[in-house]
Amino acid sequence: MTMVHHYTTEHHHLPLILASGELRPSNAGAEHEVPLLWFSMAQRWEGTATKMVQTERGPRLLTFAEQQASFGCVRFSLSADDLRLMSWADACKYAGITSTARRKLEAVGRKRGGSPINWFAIARAVPLADTCVQRFDGTSWTELVAAKGGGHE
Repeated sequence: MTMVHHYTTEHHHLPLILASGELRPSNAGAEHEVPLLWFSMAQRWEGTATKMVQTERGPRLLTFAEQQASFGCVRFSLSADDLRLMSWADACKYAGITSTARRKLEAVGRKRGGSPINWFAIARAVPLADTCVQRFDGTSWTELVAAKGGGHE
């Protein structure tokens, strides 16, 4: 079964998500944009989920290894055939993202190692019981038993 994943940080976001019992849509600070909950079909890591850090030379994108070491990597997974999922194009239409903004987001996403063909969104909160929760242990993705959801691979 093909899965899509919502990638996030273990040390900062995971405790808040577990406390809420659900994944919640966000507009990531774009105040006029409709909040969406983003998923990726990328199976190792979604490049657009990687954090930027400020260095003396300016902002720099972390490598996956640096991201994992500094923040921890967690993913919440759903079946790719979940009826709540919208494709990237449909999600942009739903959120009212202009074609110009869409092209800019796609270009930035590609530079960060992402691909719009892998991007999906849901317009409402998703209960954790609907997901399988995993953390990257430095070698592979392993299920978080304590945070166990419902839909497993």
